[in-house]
Amino acid sequence: MPVYLLHGFRWPRAAIRIHIILHHLDDAAAEWISAPTTTATLLASFRTLYPDPMRHLPNLQFVEQYDEKDTSPNATSQPYAFVADKVEQCGLSADVGEVMGRGVAAEGWGALAELRDLLAKGEK
Repeated sequence: MPVYLLHGFRWPRAAIRIHIILHHLDDAAAEWISAPTTTATLLASFRTLYPDPMRHLPNLQFVEQYDEKDTSPNATSQPYAFVADKVEQCGLSADVGEVMGRGVAAEGWGALAELRDLLAKGEK
């Protein structure tokens, strides 16, 4: 199973559902936001609703939490998805310090924090 290191924040599933409903995003699926159509729909929504921070987040991505060994009924809906401006897939011998050393631009850091406060108040 791949492991990812990301710079981003958790977006609670309930908040994802609320965003989709309040903004009438009929093409978005709250249970799997990394699907191409859902990703495109959410990004378009963010660009319309939050143009200032989105100017500094050209590589914004959505990452789903997933355990391929979990076959329980609860496996289809995890409590969080992740919104990230930087995602790195790490192998077993990844140098985490090197990945972190590449950093994120100051504008991107501030823009992601602003977006987090708009979408997932209280998350870190």
